[in-house]
Amino acid sequence: MHDIYISIETTGVSYLNDKVIEIAALKIDKKTKLKTLYHQYFNPEKELTPEVSGIVNLTNTFLKQCPKIKERIENFLLFVKDCNLIMHNKEFVMSFLNKEMQNHLINYKTVDTLELARKRYPNDKNNLDFLFRALYLERNVMQSCVNEVNLLPLLLEKIKDHEVFKIN
Repeated sequence: MHDIYISIETTGVSYLNDKVIEIAALKIDKKTKLKTLYHQYFNPEKELTPEVSGIVNLTNTFLKQCPKIKERIENFLLFVKDCNLIMHNKEFVMSFLNKEMQNHLINYKTVDTLELARKRYPNDKNNLDFLFRALYLERNVMQSCVNEVNLLPLLLEKIKDHEVFKIN
């Protein structure tokens, strides 16, 4: 069994109206610690607002050249097959992924670092910026899915603080 750390970028916050524009997934073999990266940009078939474009550091011109997510679903599903999925803000990430992937991920075992962080820091915001500062993790200035999935294993380890956690 492998763990896969997942991060996504979207055109907005509503999985009903918005689309996934980037997925990064870092697979780590539990025995060998070998890491494999899946990374893909997608054409959302809609324009990014200037605000969203600034947040995700992507342009409409660039995204229009990328494949549509439906053209790459099988590649992603093969990559994550039979793995535990670990992400920050599972409700947000899984709502988008399940919509885009026709609920193929609905029965996967998951870990939500946001849920774990709320237990450790119950009175704080627990967004990634806060957690990276609070746990003394260095974060690349430029926010990206690839940076996030490379840091999520460290974040999870620090949040757990050597406590046993349950994959649900």
